[in-house]
Amino acid sequence: YGAIPLDPYSHTPGFAGVQQPGMTGQVKEDILSRLVELGVSVEEGRLAFNPRVIREGEFVGSDGSWCLPAMPETRTETIDEGTLGFLLFGVPVIYRSSDVSRIILHRADGTRETIEGTRLDRGRSRSLFGREGLVRKIVVDILRHA
Repeated sequence: YGAIPLDPYSHTPGFAGVQQPGMTGQVKEDILSRLVELGVSVEEGRLAFNPRVIREGEFVGSDGSWCLPAMPETRTETIDEGTLGFLLFGVPVIYRSSDVSRIILHRADGTRETIEGTRLDRGRSRSLFGREGLVRKIVVDILRHA
């Protein structure tokens, strides 16, 4: 096809010509690096949020809306000034500065649950990993830097 494979992670088998690569190693590395920057980790089967390298400029400067077309149905989420949003396992996660560390789970049934600290238990984590759809949104209050 006239392509020259420069990416060492391309899906070009030795017995055939150049093939269209899937997600390359660089793309995977970028996604994983960004999750580390956002402080997302799994510790002993528990999802944890400990952001440490987020720049102040990454938080939105004014209130707005966030269109989530990847959900089972397209929906819009409100995002407030001074917050940062991203998707994790198909669930919107919103970081906001606070004087306390806590996680607020907004469930699909309309109820909310507040968890002190920055880690979920194994059961709640497993539900998110399995994309069970029980959680509609996660708000993470992170300690603001002095």
